[in-house]
Amino acid sequence: MDRESRHRGSRWWRDRVRVLQIGFLCVMTVAVAQVLWWMFDQGRFARQMEERLLEVYRQDVVAAQRLLAAGEAPATVERTWPHVVVEERAELASEAVERLRAERARHYNQYLWEGSFFLLVLLAGMGVLWRVLRKEARLQQRQQNFLAAVSHELRSPLASLQLATETMARRELDAGKRAQLLARNREDLRRLDGLISNLLDTSRLEEGRVALQREPIDLHHVVDEILGEVSGAEANAGKELLNQVPAGLVVEADAVGLATVLRNLVDNALKATGERGRVVLEARRDERGVVLSVSDDGEGFPPGESERLFEKFYRPGDELRRRKRGTGLGLYLVRGFVGLEGGSVTAWSEGPGRGARFEVVWPTRGRAES
Repeated sequence: MDRESRHRGSRWWRDRVRVLQIGFLCVMTVAVAQVLWWMFDQGRFARQMEERLLEVYRQDVVAAQRLLAAGEAPATVERTWPHVVVEERAELASEAVERLRAERARHYNQYLWEGSFFLLVLLAGMGVLWRVLRKEARLQQRQQNFLAAVSHELRSPLASLQLATETMARRELDAGKRAQLLARNREDLRRLDGLISNLLDTSRLEEGRVALQREPIDLHHVVDEILGEVSGAEANAGKELLNQVPAGLVVEADAVGLATVLRNLVDNALKATGERGRVVLEARRDERGVVLSVSDDGEGFPPGESERLFEKFYRPGDELRRRKRGTGLGLYLVRGFVGLEGGSVTAWSEGPGRGARFEVVWPTRGRAES
Protein backbone atom coordinates (compact mmCIF):
# COMPACT_ATOMS: atom_id res chain seq x y z
CA MET A 1 0.00 0.00 0.00
CA ASP A 2 1.49 3.39 -1.01
CA ARG A 3 1.64 6.45 1.21
CA GLU A 4 -1.34 8.12 -0.46
CA SER A 5 -3.50 5.04 0.14
CA ARG A 6 -2.45 4.92 3.79
CA HIS A 7 -3.26 8.60 4.15
CA ARG A 8 -6.72 8.11 2.64
CA GLY A 9 -7.33 5.12 4.91
CA SER A 10 -6.25 7.04 8.01
CA ARG A 11 -8.40 10.02 7.05
CA TRP A 12 -11.40 7.75 6.39
CA TRP A 13 -11.00 6.14 9.81
CA ARG A 14 -10.71 9.50 11.58
CA ASP A 15 -13.80 10.78 9.74
CA ARG A 16 -15.69 7.62 10.62
CA VAL A 17 -14.81 7.95 14.30
CA ARG A 18 -15.83 11.62 14.25
CA VAL A 19 -19.19 10.77 12.64
CA LEU A 20 -19.81 8.08 15.27
CA GLN A 21 -18.95 10.48 18.08
CA ILE A 22 -21.18 13.24 16.72
CA GLY A 23 -23.94 10.70 16.16
CA PHE A 24 -23.63 9.52 19.75
CA LEU A 25 -23.76 13.14 20.93
CA CYS A 26 -26.97 13.65 18.94
CA VAL A 27 -28.47 10.48 20.46
CA MET A 28 -27.63 11.72 23.95
CA THR A 29 -29.22 15.10 23.15
CA VAL A 30 -32.39 13.34 22.07
CA ALA A 31 -32.25 11.26 25.26
CA VAL A 32 -32.08 14.44 27.35
CA ALA A 33 -35.13 15.80 25.53
CA GLN A 34 -36.96 12.50 26.13
CA VAL A 35 -36.18 12.58 29.86
CA LEU A 36 -37.49 16.15 30.11
CA TRP A 37 -40.64 15.18 28.24
CA TRP A 38 -41.07 12.12 30.47
CA MET A 39 -40.85 14.28 33.59
CA PHE A 40 -43.38 16.75 32.19
CA ASP A 41 -45.72 14.00 30.97
CA GLN A 42 -45.65 12.06 34.23
CA GLY A 43 -46.35 15.21 36.22
CA ARG A 44 -49.26 16.00 33.96
CA PHE A 45 -50.54 12.42 34.29
CA ALA A 46 -50.39 12.61 38.11
CA ARG A 47 -52.35 15.87 38.06
CA GLN A 48 -54.97 14.40 35.69
CA MET A 49 -55.37 11.33 37.90
CA GLU A 50 -55.94 13.57 40.92
CA GLU A 51 -58.56 15.57 39.05
CA ARG A 52 -60.31 12.41 37.85
CA LEU A 53 -60.47 10.95 41.37
CA LEU A 54 -61.77 14.25 42.71
CA GLU A 55 -64.49 14.18 40.08
CA VAL A 56 -65.38 10.58 41.04
CA TYR A 57 -65.49 11.61 44.70
CA ARG A 58 -67.81 14.52 43.87
CA GLN A 59 -70.13 12.15 42.02
CA ASP A 60 -70.09 9.85 45.05
CA VAL A 61 -71.09 12.81 47.23
CA VAL A 62 -74.06 13.47 44.93
CA ALA A 63 -75.05 9.81 45.08
CA ALA A 64 -74.73 9.78 48.88
CA GLN A 65 -76.93 12.86 49.13
CA ARG A 66 -79.61 11.13 47.11
CA LEU A 67 -79.49 8.07 49.37
CA LEU A 68 -79.83 10.28 52.42
CA ALA A 69 -82.82 12.00 50.85
CA ALA A 70 -84.32 8.57 50.22
CA GLY A 71 -84.05 7.80 53.97
CA GLU A 72 -80.79 5.81 54.09
CA ALA A 73 -78.97 5.93 57.42
CA PRO A 74 -75.84 8.18 57.52
CA ALA A 75 -73.71 5.35 58.95
CA THR A 76 -74.57 3.15 55.98
CA VAL A 77 -73.66 5.95 53.57
CA GLU A 78 -70.27 6.50 55.27
CA ARG A 79 -69.53 2.76 55.17
CA THR A 80 -70.38 2.66 51.46
CA TRP A 81 -68.19 5.69 50.64
CA PRO A 82 -65.36 6.09 53.19
CA HIS A 83 -64.33 9.39 51.57
CA VAL A 84 -67.80 10.87 52.30
CA VAL A 85 -68.77 12.32 55.68
CA VAL A 86 -72.35 13.04 56.75
CA GLU A 87 -73.03 15.93 59.05
CA GLU A 88 -76.03 18.04 58.10
CA ARG A 89 -75.53 16.78 54.54
CA ALA A 90 -73.11 14.58 52.59
CA GLU A 91 -69.74 16.20 51.98
CA LEU A 92 -66.32 15.14 50.69
CA ALA A 93 -63.94 14.35 53.56
CA SER A 94 -61.00 16.77 53.81
CA GLU A 95 -58.73 13.84 54.71
CA ALA A 96 -59.52 12.22 51.34
CA VAL A 97 -58.56 15.41 49.50
CA GLU A 98 -55.31 15.66 51.50
CA ARG A 99 -54.45 12.03 50.66
CA LEU A 100 -54.93 12.74 46.95
CA ARG A 101 -52.70 15.82 47.14
CA ALA A 102 -50.06 13.92 49.13
CA GLU A 103 -50.10 11.11 46.55
CA ARG A 104 -49.68 13.58 43.71
CA ALA A 105 -46.79 15.28 45.55
CA ARG A 106 -45.14 11.88 46.11
CA HIS A 107 -45.33 11.12 42.40
CA TYR A 108 -43.99 14.58 41.57
CA ASN A 109 -40.99 14.05 43.86
CA GLN A 110 -40.36 10.57 42.48
CA TYR A 111 -40.38 11.81 38.88
CA LEU A 112 -38.25 14.82 39.81
CA TRP A 113 -35.54 12.76 41.53
CA GLU A 114 -35.49 10.00 38.92
CA GLY A 115 -35.52 12.45 36.02
CA SER A 116 -32.86 14.65 37.61
CA PHE A 117 -30.61 11.63 38.12
CA PHE A 118 -30.94 10.55 34.49
CA LEU A 119 -30.44 14.13 33.32
CA LEU A 120 -27.30 14.43 35.42
CA VAL A 121 -25.90 11.21 33.98
CA LEU A 122 -26.71 12.26 30.42
CA LEU A 123 -25.34 15.77 30.82
CA ALA A 124 -22.18 14.42 32.42
CA GLY A 125 -21.79 12.01 29.53
CA MET A 126 -22.33 14.81 27.03
CA GLY A 127 -19.77 16.95 28.86
CA VAL A 128 -17.18 14.16 28.83
CA LEU A 129 -17.85 13.44 25.16
CA TRP A 130 -17.59 17.11 24.26
CA ARG A 131 -14.25 17.37 26.03
CA VAL A 132 -13.04 14.23 24.26
CA LEU A 133 -14.10 15.66 20.89
CA ARG A 134 -12.31 18.93 21.57
CA LYS A 135 -9.22 17.14 22.84
CA GLU A 136 -9.18 14.84 19.83
CA ALA A 137 -9.57 17.81 17.48
CA ARG A 138 -6.61 19.54 19.11
CA LEU A 139 -4.59 16.32 19.04
CA GLN A 140 -5.36 15.76 15.36
CA GLN A 141 -4.30 19.32 14.60
CA ARG A 142 -1.08 18.79 16.53
CA GLN A 143 -0.48 15.51 14.73
CA GLN A 144 -0.93 17.23 11.38
CA ASN A 145 1.46 19.98 12.47
CA PHE A 146 3.86 17.28 13.69
CA LEU A 147 3.79 15.48 10.34
CA ALA A 148 4.41 18.76 8.54
CA ALA A 149 7.27 19.59 10.94
CA VAL A 150 8.84 16.14 10.59
CA SER A 151 8.61 16.38 6.80
CA HIS A 152 10.37 19.74 6.93
CA GLU A 153 12.93 18.51 9.46
CA LEU A 154 13.76 15.59 7.18
CA ARG A 155 13.63 17.45 3.89
CA SER A 156 15.87 20.36 4.87
CA PRO A 157 18.97 18.41 6.00
CA LEU A 158 18.50 15.84 3.24
CA ALA A 159 18.37 18.57 0.61
CA SER A 160 21.44 20.19 2.16
CA LEU A 161 23.30 16.87 2.22
CA GLN A 162 22.39 16.20 -1.40
CA LEU A 163 23.53 19.64 -2.51
CA ALA A 164 26.82 19.42 -0.60
CA THR A 165 27.54 15.92 -1.87
CA GLU A 166 26.81 16.86 -5.49
CA THR A 167 28.98 19.95 -5.15
CA MET A 168 31.91 17.94 -3.85
CA ALA A 169 31.39 15.27 -6.52
CA ARG A 170 31.20 17.64 -9.51
CA ARG A 171 33.69 20.34 -8.63
CA GLU A 172 37.26 20.59 -7.46
CA LEU A 173 37.14 22.47 -4.18
CA ASP A 174 39.84 24.07 -2.12
CA ALA A 175 40.49 22.72 1.37
CA GLY A 176 38.60 25.51 3.11
CA LYS A 177 35.42 25.11 1.03
CA ARG A 178 35.56 21.35 1.34
CA ALA A 179 35.94 21.58 5.13
CA GLN A 180 32.99 23.97 5.26
CA LEU A 181 30.78 21.56 3.31
CA LEU A 182 31.86 18.62 5.45
CA ALA A 183 31.06 20.59 8.62
CA ARG A 184 27.63 21.36 7.22
CA ASN A 185 27.12 17.69 6.38
CA ARG A 186 28.02 16.72 9.93
CA GLU A 187 25.51 19.26 11.28
CA ASP A 188 22.79 17.95 8.95
CA LEU A 189 23.54 14.39 10.03
CA ARG A 190 23.38 15.49 13.67
CA ARG A 191 19.95 17.03 13.06
CA LEU A 192 18.73 13.85 11.39
CA ASP A 193 20.14 11.70 14.18
CA GLY A 194 18.45 13.89 16.80
CA LEU A 195 15.10 13.71 15.00
CA ILE A 196 15.24 9.94 14.61
CA SER A 197 16.37 9.52 18.21
CA ASN A 198 13.43 11.59 19.44
CA LEU A 199 10.98 9.53 17.38
CA LEU A 200 12.43 6.26 18.66
CA ASP A 201 12.58 7.49 22.26
CA THR A 202 8.92 8.58 22.07
CA SER A 203 7.95 5.12 20.86
CA ARG A 204 9.99 3.44 23.61
CA LEU A 205 8.49 5.66 26.32
CA GLU A 206 4.90 5.09 25.23
CA GLU A 207 5.39 1.35 24.89
CA GLY A 208 7.13 1.10 28.27
CA ARG A 209 10.33 -0.29 26.75
CA VAL A 210 12.77 2.02 28.54
CA ALA A 211 15.04 0.06 30.91
CA LEU A 212 16.96 2.43 33.17
CA GLN A 213 20.52 1.66 34.17
CA ARG A 214 21.39 4.19 36.83
CA GLU A 215 24.99 5.07 37.54
CA PRO A 216 26.93 8.00 39.05
CA ILE A 217 27.56 10.58 36.32
CA ASP A 218 29.62 13.78 36.40
CA LEU A 219 27.02 16.33 35.34
CA HIS A 220 29.57 19.01 34.45
CA HIS A 221 31.32 16.65 32.05
CA VAL A 222 28.10 15.60 30.26
CA VAL A 223 27.01 19.22 29.87
CA ASP A 224 30.43 20.07 28.40
CA GLU A 225 30.08 17.28 25.83
CA ILE A 226 26.60 18.36 24.74
CA LEU A 227 27.54 22.03 24.49
CA GLY A 228 30.54 20.99 22.44
CA GLU A 229 28.25 19.12 20.03
CA VAL A 230 25.97 22.09 19.39
CA SER A 231 28.43 24.99 19.58
CA GLY A 232 29.98 24.18 16.22
CA ALA A 233 26.67 24.24 14.35
CA GLU A 234 26.28 27.04 11.83
CA ALA A 235 22.85 27.95 13.25
CA ASN A 236 24.42 28.52 16.69
CA ALA A 237 27.27 30.71 15.54
CA GLY A 238 27.43 33.85 17.67
CA LYS A 239 25.36 32.42 20.51
CA GLU A 240 26.84 32.31 24.00
CA LEU A 241 26.72 28.91 25.72
CA LEU A 242 27.76 28.89 29.38
CA ASN A 243 28.38 25.77 31.46
CA GLN A 244 28.15 26.92 35.09
CA VAL A 245 27.59 23.46 36.50
CA PRO A 246 30.08 22.90 39.35
CA ALA A 247 32.87 20.49 38.48
CA GLY A 248 32.46 17.14 40.21
CA LEU A 249 28.71 17.44 40.80
CA VAL A 250 27.50 13.84 40.53
CA VAL A 251 23.97 12.79 39.62
CA GLU A 252 22.78 9.20 39.79
CA ALA A 253 20.78 8.62 36.63
CA ASP A 254 20.51 6.64 33.42
CA ALA A 255 23.24 7.89 31.08
CA VAL A 256 21.16 7.70 27.90
CA GLY A 257 18.14 9.32 29.52
CA LEU A 258 20.27 12.07 31.07
CA ALA A 259 21.89 12.87 27.73
CA THR A 260 18.48 12.95 26.03
CA VAL A 261 17.11 15.34 28.66
CA LEU A 262 20.09 17.70 28.46
CA ARG A 263 20.28 17.62 24.67
CA ASN A 264 16.60 18.47 24.26
CA LEU A 265 16.67 21.23 26.88
CA VAL A 266 19.72 22.83 25.25
CA ASP A 267 18.26 22.44 21.77
CA ASN A 268 14.99 23.99 22.95
CA ALA A 269 16.82 26.95 24.48
CA LEU A 270 18.94 27.50 21.36
CA LYS A 271 15.91 27.48 19.09
CA ALA A 272 14.27 30.12 21.30
CA THR A 273 17.20 32.56 21.19
CA GLY A 274 18.21 35.02 18.51
CA GLU A 275 21.45 35.29 16.59
CA ARG A 276 23.26 36.67 19.66
CA GLY A 277 21.36 34.69 22.23
CA ARG A 278 22.63 33.45 25.56
CA VAL A 279 22.04 30.04 27.15
CA VAL A 280 23.22 29.28 30.69
CA LEU A 281 23.27 25.89 32.43
CA GLU A 282 23.54 25.84 36.21
CA ALA A 283 23.20 23.09 38.82
CA ARG A 284 23.23 22.61 42.56
CA ARG A 285 22.36 20.04 45.16
CA ASP A 286 19.60 20.66 47.70
CA GLU A 287 17.19 18.64 49.84
CA ARG A 288 15.33 17.47 46.72
CA GLY A 289 18.40 16.11 44.95
CA VAL A 290 20.41 17.49 42.03
CA VAL A 291 18.74 20.51 40.44
CA LEU A 292 19.72 21.61 36.93
CA SER A 293 18.42 24.82 35.34
CA VAL A 294 18.67 25.84 31.68
CA SER A 295 18.02 29.55 31.12
CA ASP A 296 17.86 31.57 27.92
CA ASP A 297 17.16 35.18 26.95
CA GLY A 298 14.97 34.16 24.02
CA GLU A 299 11.36 34.52 23.02
CA GLY A 300 9.85 33.10 26.22
CA PHE A 301 6.21 32.06 26.47
CA PRO A 302 2.96 33.07 28.22
CA PRO A 303 3.12 31.89 31.86
CA GLY A 304 -0.17 30.07 31.46
CA GLU A 305 1.38 27.71 28.90
CA SER A 306 4.12 26.36 31.18
CA GLU A 307 2.41 22.98 31.64
CA ARG A 308 1.26 22.60 28.04
CA LEU A 309 4.84 22.89 26.80
CA PHE A 310 5.44 19.30 27.92
CA GLU A 311 2.47 17.86 26.01
CA LYS A 312 3.21 15.72 22.99
CA PHE A 313 3.25 17.63 19.68
CA TYR A 314 2.54 20.94 21.42
CA ARG A 315 4.41 24.02 20.27
CA PRO A 316 3.42 27.52 21.40
CA GLY A 317 2.47 30.17 18.90
CA ASP A 318 0.67 30.25 15.57
CA GLU A 319 1.49 27.19 13.47
CA LEU A 320 0.68 29.06 10.25
CA ARG A 321 3.33 31.70 10.99
CA ARG A 322 5.91 29.47 12.59
CA ARG A 323 9.50 29.80 11.47
CA LYS A 324 11.28 27.95 14.25
CA ARG A 325 12.13 24.36 13.52
CA GLY A 326 11.02 21.54 15.82
CA THR A 327 8.51 18.70 16.14
CA GLY A 328 6.97 19.24 19.58
CA LEU A 329 8.56 16.08 21.02
CA GLY A 330 11.65 17.44 22.78
CA LEU A 331 10.07 18.68 26.02
CA TYR A 332 7.64 15.75 26.01
CA LEU A 333 10.66 13.44 26.11
CA VAL A 334 12.29 15.54 28.83
CA ARG A 335 9.30 15.08 31.15
CA GLY A 336 9.03 11.40 30.21
CA PHE A 337 12.64 10.50 31.02
CA VAL A 338 12.76 12.67 34.15
CA GLY A 339 9.51 11.09 35.33
CA LEU A 340 11.01 7.62 34.95
CA GLU A 341 13.84 8.74 37.24
CA GLY A 342 11.29 9.85 39.83
CA GLY A 343 12.19 13.49 39.26
CA SER A 344 10.34 16.55 38.02
CA VAL A 345 10.68 19.30 35.43
CA THR A 346 9.15 22.76 35.47
CA ALA A 347 9.21 25.80 33.18
CA TRP A 348 9.07 29.53 33.95
CA SER A 349 8.81 32.64 31.84
CA GLU A 350 7.69 36.17 32.57
CA GLY A 351 6.09 36.38 29.14
CA PRO A 352 6.88 36.52 25.41
CA GLY A 353 10.24 38.11 24.67
CA ARG A 354 11.47 37.79 28.28
CA GLY A 355 13.37 34.52 28.14
CA ALA A 356 12.64 31.21 29.85
CA ARG A 357 14.06 28.89 32.47
CA PHE A 358 13.62 25.13 32.74
CA GLU A 359 14.46 23.33 35.97
CA VAL A 360 15.00 19.59 36.31
CA VAL A 361 15.29 17.73 39.61
CA TRP A 362 16.89 14.30 39.90
CA PRO A 363 16.19 12.81 43.36
CA THR A 364 19.11 11.66 45.48
CA ARG A 365 19.66 7.90 45.63
CA GLY A 366 22.23 6.25 47.85
CA ARG A 367 25.55 8.03 48.16
CA ALA A 368 26.46 10.85 45.82
CA GLU A 369 29.15 13.43 46.30
CA SER A 370 29.60 16.89 44.89
